[in-house]
Amino acid sequence: MTAQFEKYLAGRAATVNAELARCMKTVDTAPAVLAHAMGYSLAAGGKRLRPVLLMASAEALGLAPRDVLPAACAIEMIHTYSLIHDDLPAMDNDALRRGKPASHMVYGEACAILAGDALLTLAFETCAQNASVKKIGPARTTAAIAALARAAGACGMVGGQTADIFAEGMPQGKSRRAAKLTEKGSPLAGKKDGWFLLPADAGELTKKKLLAYIHSNKTGALIAAAVEIGALLAGANENTLRHMRAYGRETGLAFQIADDILDVTADKESLGKSGGDEEENKLTFVSLYGLAHAGEAARICTGKALEHLSASGIDRKRAAPLESLARFITERTY
Repeated sequence: MTAQFEKYLAGRAATVNAELARCMKTVDTAPAVLAHAMGYSLAAGGKRLRPVLLMASAEALGLAPRDVLPAACAIEMIHTYSLIHDDLPAMDNDALRRGKPASHMVYGEACAILAGDALLTLAFETCAQNASVKKIGPARTTAAIAALARAAGACGMVGGQTADIFAEGMPQGKSRRAAKLTEKGSPLAGKKDGWFLLPADAGELTKKKLLAYIHSNKTGALIAAAVEIGALLAGANENTLRHMRAYGRETGLAFQIADDILDVTADKESLGKSGGDEEENKLTFVSLYGLAHAGEAARICTGKALEHLSASGIDRKRAAPLESLARFITERTY
């Protein structure tokens, strides 16, 4: 990471952090414990890659970073809510997040769930504020909200998380949760294990197909949405929007593959986590393809992302932060 890009990333993250703190002041009539739990997880740190990607996308098409701050904060709120829920005992059961005790370890499971719910709904209230920005207006904001909702919901992040949770154990060929759903007495009794882990029209379930679905949705959907929303708010034409969406999809996939690699190669302290994918018997790029192939796959995704960025019609100088972000996502060590 060059010093110039490091400065860019830190500056944009600081802008987002300041705006997130301001947004939290709007929940002043909520129970204090709930507001505190929401703020605790929002302020836990992180690289703020999703909001930075959103701002970089909008900037590349002529908007100022401040123009899209509501949407940038909204996507970080949704990301944070997903982390709170991901750490819960019913999910990944992680005690640490970003080197700090996970929300449920501090506030209890019930309050952690509610804090996640509250951040999700606050995200859409916050994103709607972009309608009052003169350069953007209601129509573009509505399109952005729709894109955000789809990426975060059943056909995006939540769908990917569902498949990820029920695929635990599949590296060894057994999914404990999936098998339990088909036990005698279940509404799904008699069904083949795992048939429900992909959309109904996806055809035969395979580990490769399932892994692609998990990565594209659990992590990739929100990253791709960040890029798409920045372009939508800036009023991108259809050709530019198509290539920006593809850039976002490839970058999102590269991010998750890199995460799979770091889970094996980086120490838990630098990642700020207590558990790991291998311990939880998760289906990952490394468990399915091996470390060397995973690294090559991430580089291929980044190459494709940069090809789409180049084909988007955006001036290369304006697109430079997006190019640096795509490279950083693959090459990062934390």
